[in-house]
Amino acid sequence: MAKETFSSFIKKAQNYGIGEFLEIMGELAQESTKKGRLTRVTKELITLGMALHKQCHRCIDIHTTDARKLGAKNKDIKQVQKIALFMKATPDKEELWEAWQESWAEFSLSKGRLEHHERELIALAIGLVMRNEKQITLHAKEALKSHASPEEVFEVVPIALLMDGAPVLSQIPAVVKAVSDTN
Repeated sequence: MAKETFSSFIKKAQNYGIGEFLEIMGELAQESTKKGRLTRVTKELITLGMALHKQCHRCIDIHTTDARKLGAKNKDIKQVQKIALFMKATPDKEELWEAWQESWAEFSLSKGRLEHHERELIALAIGLVMRNEKQITLHAKEALKSHASPEEVFEVVPIALLMDGAPVLSQIPAVVKAVSDTN
């Protein structure tokens, strides 16, 4: 989804009532299944990451199966599981944040089947579901630094909306700001 398209959804939503807003949200949710910058398997792995975070066993089964049908290997699934574990381990205390970031950087830059930017996009999606602005900012910026396009970063948003609904809406400004600050 292009940044302009995403912004146009937000602008339209500000000018309408709740019925129109829900219609716009339906359009935005449909963006997650459209062909875009992210591959279909990447979108499934992103969704799997959120399912793991939410501990939705039915969702985990569905998205693991769908990812495998699209070509994901067991090593890909294991990496997504590790990302979900890292995100679950997000510290509450500020003094632990730097150590967490260092550990995350070591993992996200390590060898593996998933590219660095893919790991960051999966973590971004989980950060959206967590409603954790620090995580959203970190992973959006790191995804862009590791050669994800702004469009790829914004494609994560409707996927998170489908998985977690309205609570993700409050996190959209953090994504927009992180992309704006990085570009």
